[in-house]
Amino acid sequence: MILFVGDSPSPKMKPDAPAFAGAVCEPRLEAWISIVAKEHEYYIVNKTNPAFLAILYLAKTTGAKIVALGNNASKALGDTYHFKLPHPSGRNRQLNNKQFVAKKLKECKKWLVSKQR
Repeated sequence: MILFVGDSPSPKMKPDAPAFAGAVCEPRLEAWISIVAKEHEYYIVNKTNPAFLAILYLAKTTGAKIVALGNNASKALGDTYHFKLPHPSGRNRQLNNKQFVAKKLKECKKWLVSKQR
């Protein structure tokens, strides 16, 4: 299992919407997940979800791999072992560099199948 952790939801999203559902960057995130995790069960959660700590605890105790989507999500995870992808938002200037994005996705896919914990 893989847990993708995002930052705060867009103010345009409905309060009870799943993480990234309806966000402008949702298609990009879905494309990334199809590249790095298409054979895996996965969940997406925002760090602002009231159940975030319980979900994170469950992920850690079940041996799930955790992927942070951006710096803020990575900071929210603290010392929890995780891989950091760039945030999929179009405002992220790193995404202008297609080679950088391809490299990070390749690294993430390799990390997800590794035995590292």
